[in-house]
Amino acid sequence: MMRRSLTAWHFVSRFAVALGLGTMGGGCELLPSDGPSTNAMLATSSFNKKVDPKSVMRFAIVGIDAQIARDCEQFYQPVASTVPDAFQKSGDFGQVGVGDVLRVTIWEPGEGLFGRDQKGTDITVRVDVDGTISLPYAGRFAVTGRRLSQIESTIVTRLEGQAIQPQATVMIADNISSSASVQGDVIKPGPYPVTRGNQRVLDMIAMAGGAKFPPYESSIRLTRGRSTMSFMMQELIDQPETFNVSVAAGDALLLTQKPQKFIALGAVAQPGEQIFRKSQLTLADGLGQAFGLDAQRSDAKGVYLFRREPVELARRYGVPLLEEDRDTVPIVYQLDLKDGKSFFVMNQFPVRPNDIVFVSTAPLAEAARFFQILSGATATVAIPRTLGGNFPSGR
Repeated sequence: MMRRSLTAWHFVSRFAVALGLGTMGGGCELLPSDGPSTNAMLATSSFNKKVDPKSVMRFAIVGIDAQIARDCEQFYQPVASTVPDAFQKSGDFGQVGVGDVLRVTIWEPGEGLFGRDQKGTDITVRVDVDGTISLPYAGRFAVTGRRLSQIESTIVTRLEGQAIQPQATVMIADNISSSASVQGDVIKPGPYPVTRGNQRVLDMIAMAGGAKFPPYESSIRLTRGRSTMSFMMQELIDQPETFNVSVAAGDALLLTQKPQKFIALGAVAQPGEQIFRKSQLTLADGLGQAFGLDAQRSDAKGVYLFRREPVELARRYGVPLLEEDRDTVPIVYQLDLKDGKSFFVMNQFPVRPNDIVFVSTAPLAEAARFFQILSGATATVAIPRTLGGNFPSGR
């Protein structure tokens, strides 16, 4: 029993030494890890001549300082949007269309074709599919695309010579043609009437019960004939003077959920997919959504953001371009939170959709993990001794 236990302990000792040497010499390949360490990131950023150059993606590491944050923020600053010409004027509100129901009232002084004592005669008529209506003594005539005052003048003209000094008023009893469609991710999709000339996009969304999802996730497409304009609902709220345009009859509003995401990995408190909580997200916001760095494992100097940047922005940074850098350049941004100034910088640096934020683990965190694994291994080997009681003496 004594020999067997000593042999077991001898095995564990050799295992610990071998594992320790392997850990120190091999970059901790034997231990679980969230990703590359800071040293590994810096080492792999240079070109490895032992590998075929065509099979290696070479990236640039750019330290985030005040100038880099300013350049990146200015580059991605929202550009003042322009509204297509088709949406810069109000729609043709007040014009009659097919399917509308009109209430026509005709007066005559004294007794005539349409009554007596100036009471007048009310006639209700629906606009036919060919865009016409028919009235007694006035006959059939076109009304679609015309305003109510124009229809009144036409009725009076067509009654002259038959009625005594005729007068006419026209009202829309049921507005069928002057409606816009609100569809997609709203509470109550469907057609809604355009009841005034300055009825706007937000009015239509409110009539449909509002959007199902938050403004920063809701995309809006407004279609008028062959013209379309698209924008996020957050932009509509932030810039109503630009996007809250007047709605015209026949317009179509489509709201769809379009969440914007980034990924947080490594030594953060809550790794995984992160949804943009507002339209413009900074690195401080992003780390805040991941509940910050893991205090037990993270390397505050090793906060990285992976992104392909346009060549134009890479030139601003002074990154030397390679032959394969035609449209975009793979850039890994590094932030050192050991430097107090970085907390101001990360509140300015923008996070973009599909970015990857990675926080590397501290070097000593790997050592702590090794000893945790080692302690588990030695406890396992000591189980036979615990079950068998104390070592017998003299045997």
